Amino acid sequence: MNSRGQGTTEYLIILAVVIVIALVVVGVMGWFPGLSTGITESQSKAYWMGASPLAITDWQLTSTATEATFAMRNMTTDVIQVTEISVDGVAIVATDVNIAAGSTTNVTGTTGVACTSGSAYQSNVTISYDVINGISGKTQTGQKPLVAICP
Repeated sequence: MNSRGQGTTEYLIILAVVIVIALVVVGVMGWFPGLSTGITESQSKAYWMGASPLAITDWQLTSTATEATFAMRNMTTDVIQVTEISVDGVAIVATDVNIAAGSTTNVTGTTGVACTSGSAYQSNVTISYDVINGISGKTQTGQKPLVAICP
């Protein structure tokens, strides 16, 4: 009976089982972006900074539900008038804001949406806007939520 390679074979099988178990544990804990259900703040920023026609380059909700601020960039060659921003279905009360082509403007309004101070929040955003000298009543809905730490 020849058993010269038996130890090596057993070692490789045990190593394969350990690697499979480690991958399952890592996947369950959400360390692989494709397997986790949430979105990180950096993923959210990357999405919203490249969104078009309106990108949101920075944002902040307050823990008192009194104010929300969005730094919005017009990614088109037209002037866009932001008429409403909805956060989790709640409209932010703000006056209409014109954003020139390629420029960034802060849009601030009052909202009923609050976050818990020091904890992470996720909010879905919908932006209603008009293109000046173009089509009005357009809507941009984010495919990813805004994610940040509440101040």
